[in-house]
This record gives sequence, C-alpha cells and structure tokens, in this order.
Amino acid sequence: MQLSDNFKNIRKVAVIDDNRIACEAMAEVVEDANLEPMPYQGRLESINDFIPRVMEETDAAIFDHRLKPGNYADFDGAEAVSHLYKKKFPALLVTTYFKAEIDAFRLYRRDIPVLIPADKANSEKIIEGIKKCLDEFSYNYSKDRRAWRTLIRIEEIDKDVGIAFAYIPAWNPDEVVRIPLKLIPEELLAKEPIFRLFAYVNIGAKNYEDLYFEKFEIADKPRGKYARLLHS
Repeated sequence: MQLSDNFKNIRKVAVIDDNRIACEAMAEVVEDANLEPMPYQGRLESINDFIPRVMEETDAAIFDHRLKPGNYADFDGAEAVSHLYKKKFPALLVTTYFKAEIDAFRLYRRDIPVLIPADKANSEKIIEGIKKCLDEFSYNYSKDRRAWRTLIRIEEIDKDVGIAFAYIPAWNPDEVVRIPLKLIPEELLAKEPIFRLFAYVNIGAKNYEDLYFEKFEIADKPRGKYARLLHS
C-alpha cells in the first residue's frame, strides 16, 4: 500500500474504549500495523479537555462509539472523532453497534471518514483509515466521500423520534433514508409541509450507513412540464 508522506509522521495512536478487553485487542491491531498504541484508561475528562490532550500526546486516534455507558466519558466516540476531524487530526470510529446506532452516527457522519465494524477491524483497515483522513485534510476525497448538491424528497417527518424519511433519487431512488431532524436547519423545518430539499450528499456512497448530509436548502416546486416528473 502506498502511503502519503504525511503518514510518516504517524507513530503513536490513541486507543479509547471503555471495555478493557476490547481496548487491549485494538492495541494489538495497532501494533500489527507497526504503530505504537497508547491506550487511555480510567474515566475521561470533558471532551473540551480530552481532545487537546489526545492531540498533544498522540498522532492519531481510534475510538469506540459507546463511551457514556459505565460513566467512562460524558461524550461518545462519534462526537470525539468529529471534533478531531475538524482540527485535521486523523481519528477512526470502530464500533460493535455499526448499524443499530446509525442515526447517532449520522449526526457526525460528515466528519467521520472511516466507520469500521469492530469485527472487521484489522491492521490494514487501520492504515487505510488513517490514510483516508490525511487525504481528506488535503481535500483529496474518494468518490464515495465527495459531496454533490442533490435533490432529497421528503416522504414523512416524525418529530417524536426526530427523523425525516426521504428518498435520494441520485443515490438510490428505491431506498428510504432516515435523516435526523437535527441536521436540517430549524428555519427550513418551520416551512412545513416541506416535500423537496436540496442538500450536499455523498451520492457515491456504496452503503446506506456511509451517507452524510449538509447545507440543506428548500427546493422550489417545479412548474409546467417539469411538474410531471415529480413522484406523488
């Protein structure tokens, strides 16, 4: 595998998992990648204190998602990875709850280049994941991560669970996608009923769980001959 020059600066990798056995197993995977694992034990400080600490002590990080159970931290892994990504610090999310908590991941998915199921985490995927982060920091996005302005057709909004059910014709016209309402600006939701939106979406994503959404805006309703193209 050809690595970027930036990868030469990656040596110490933080490993954050509230499960000691899982943390030790991931540390071994990091070692297999010829990197030095730095496991973090004990309850973590606030995210605003912990993020600078990780950036000072290590070169990259691997987080489990569920850190709040057991009072290990007052934040979850997806939030931490998102914080680090915005600071251009490579961080990966590895989780057992890959699909069960996709709505929680979706809130931060734009800033999580790599989401790895725990049972598929190996040294190669760790190296690939860190490389992918570094590439994106240089604005080199893979096809599955590049976002395009595209139409989103809202079918239903469930405010009780905080989810919009929608179709994304340019990605898959036949699959319903759940979009957390927290991603959609309140001023757009206030215009309800809304049926069509534009947003930037990585329509090259191969899998449902890899989709992310940003920069929502209202789509004007087509008129004349174009109105016939709308799905009822």
